[in-house]
Formats: sequence, structure tokens, C-alpha cells
Amino acid sequence: MNASDAVTWLARSPMTTAVFTDFDGTLSAVVARAEDARPLPGVPELLKRLAAKLGYVGVVSGRQVAWLVDQLALSGQVGTAGLAGRGIVHAAGLHGLERSTGDSVQLAEGVTDWLPTIRRARDQARAQAPAGVDVEDKGYGVTLHWRQIADREGIAEAVAGLAQRLAASTGLAARAGKASMELVLPIGIDKGSVVREWSAGRGLERVGFLGDDVSDLSAFAAVRELAAGLKIAVASAEMPSELVDQADVVLAGPEEAVALLTELADRL
Repeated sequence: MNASDAVTWLARSPMTTAVFTDFDGTLSAVVARAEDARPLPGVPELLKRLAAKLGYVGVVSGRQVAWLVDQLALSGQVGTAGLAGRGIVHAAGLHGLERSTGDSVQLAEGVTDWLPTIRRARDQARAQAPAGVDVEDKGYGVTLHWRQIADREGIAEAVAGLAQRLAASTGLAARAGKASMELVLPIGIDKGSVVREWSAGRGLERVGFLGDDVSDLSAFAAVRELAAGLKIAVASAEMPSELVDQADVVLAGPEEAVALLTELADRL
């Protein structure tokens, strides 16, 4: 299936179709520093156009949800009366630990109990991380980035080892990403569980998911369980081969992902 076929498939039954997407590397270009990421031009308006026509639209990311709400201009959204989910761009941050429709943030149950452990892991990571590795405090998780370091292979092994040791000593889970390792809560919440929750009980007949990273594999798995699901991989130099192998459609990069969604919005 190519991009045009994907648009036709998604546009066939708008009211019973959902589109879910990752953010970094999918709606934004891959950047050296995580704090420099921004949505590609027109993305906030594009998502709102889609939400006005489709049964459900959601962005699920490892970013904190408040950051997503700000970057995607989601504050003050108004849904379509009588149609749950319609007209709203839903956001899930920290791989689903945080949720928002733009007006408030809801935390998954039990998350706050882990705060002392997360802070301890953050402090230990900052003390032990190799030079040049950025330790990002995500509030309810910790991410170690090394995108700016030239010796990617050597540093990746060192940081992965550190993350595994910290996970073993704190009870957190270590998860690989693009030029990064994350320490996350071991409570069964990930992008896949978000896709299952967003898809359940809404009368959806078609679900599409766009992603580009290891963390999107769980979302692909959730889509694969549905009667009619479409898995769209957004390529980059660091995209895991497993994502390509499992995808129904492979796009060349974020620009092509936004172009596909724009064509879908125009078609609708």
C-alpha cells in the first residue's frame, strides 16, 4: 500500500475512523536537542481539521503532555455536541501516563507514588552519565539523550548499561529510543495501551497509527489486534527495522507524514 492508498482507506468512513500519531520524528523533524523540536508548519491546524471530520484523533508521545498542549495549541478546544471525541485532538504524554484534551491534565493511577524513586534515578543518572549525555527530567520519567555525541555506538552501549543498572536498583523499566534510553514506570502503560483505550467502545471501524520509533512498536501491536488497522512507519536514519517490517505503509520522513494527513484532511 502507498500513501495515496492509505488516504483512500482512511477517508472511506470518516465518522468511524480514528487517526493516532506519535510526535517526534513524525509530526516534527528529528533534531539534535530534544528541547528544539517543534511541529512542522501547519500541524496544529491540520490536527484540528482532522478532528472535526474523523471519529477520533490523538497524539501520543514520550513528551510531557503540557508541552504537547502548548506546541499543538490544544488549549480551549470545543468538541462536537453529542459526539464523544469528535472535534477534539486528544493528547497523551509520557507514553500515556498523562492525558489531556487541552484544558486539564489527568495522571494515571498510582503515578505520583513513584516520584521519590524517579527523582533518585534522575540524580544518579546525572552523577553517572558519560560526558555529553543529557539527562532529561520528564517529571514522571527520566530520559538520557546522546544525539549530539559523535561516537554513537560507544556511547549507546555505555548509556544502555547505565540505564539497565538504574532500572535494576530502582524498580523502574529501561526502554530504548532514538539515540536515547528512558527510565519509565513499570505499570503496564505504553503507547499500545493508549491506542487500545482510545479505540475501545467508540464504534470505530478503522484505526490508523503513524510512528517512527521503538516505542511505537507497542502501538503497532495494538493496531494489529483491531479488525481494520493501518500501521504507518515514518522513516529516518535511526528508525528500527522492526517498525518497517511491521508497517503497512512506509513514508520517507515527517514531511511525507504531514503531507499524507493534509491530503486526508483535504479529501474529507
